[in-house]
Amino acid sequence: MTLAAVVDEPLTDEALDAAGGALARAAGLSLAAGLRVALREAVRAAARDLGLGPAALARRAADGDAAALDALAEHAVVVETSFWRHAEGLAALAARLAPRPAPLLLWSAGCATGEEPHGLAMALLEAGRAGHGDRILATDLSAAALRAAQAGRYGERSLRRLPPALARRWLVPAGEASEVATAVRALVRFERHNLLDEAPSAAFDAVVCQNVLIYFEPAVARRVVRRLAAALAPGGLLLLGPVELALAEGAGLDWLEVDGAVLLRRP
Repeated sequence: MTLAAVVDEPLTDEALDAAGGALARAAGLSLAAGLRVALREAVRAAARDLGLGPAALARRAADGDAAALDALAEHAVVVETSFWRHAEGLAALAARLAPRPAPLLLWSAGCATGEEPHGLAMALLEAGRAGHGDRILATDLSAAALRAAQAGRYGERSLRRLPPALARRWLVPAGEASEVATAVRALVRFERHNLLDEAPSAAFDAVVCQNVLIYFEPAVARRVVRRLAAALAPGGLLLLGPVELALAEGAGLDWLEVDGAVLLRRP
């Protein structure tokens, strides 16, 4: 088959479904019902990255080709986020953790471009945790998102929910954007991680995973919640997005209602 034939080969719904199924098995991401357009665009973008036609990319992904799946996942990952999204959850978590005397170890799972872990660091600093030696591990599947997160530079859209007083304390002007201050950066370390893989080995005082599992098949999402729960130290807290809380049923966690937010605690 010639290169032109590969490039011009039509991308059928069957090929798209096969690629989507392989993506779900590899990364948990489900761009099925209601997201077919997004999956098609992700296939096309991944194909451009690898110099393939969309049908060829879909076929390689369906066959389990690692490079094709990585490229597809890179474009399928949803990175829509902002600082202080579901602020009541962050505030409740910081308030519960603030009195603990020992250094805290937290995990921001599915951190996208870094707004969540940087916001979590701000919340801890606001709660008086400066100098306590706290550490936040922030992970994501997307290498591109992690590069943006490590840069720590954000525009108006990412900052639209952040209270102005916090912006003045924890952000530094950088041209038309803003950068997170050194004190915030110092708390956060970024690392690539697939939520279907084993969790980092440490026992975390808290795990934050918001608006990530809504893109997973429900059965897969529930397995991931159990894995997140197992990564907690006894008494550790799990913060999910409000619409994801139902996925924690049966995970053996206590439910705590704190100032309008729900935290899940490992007994």
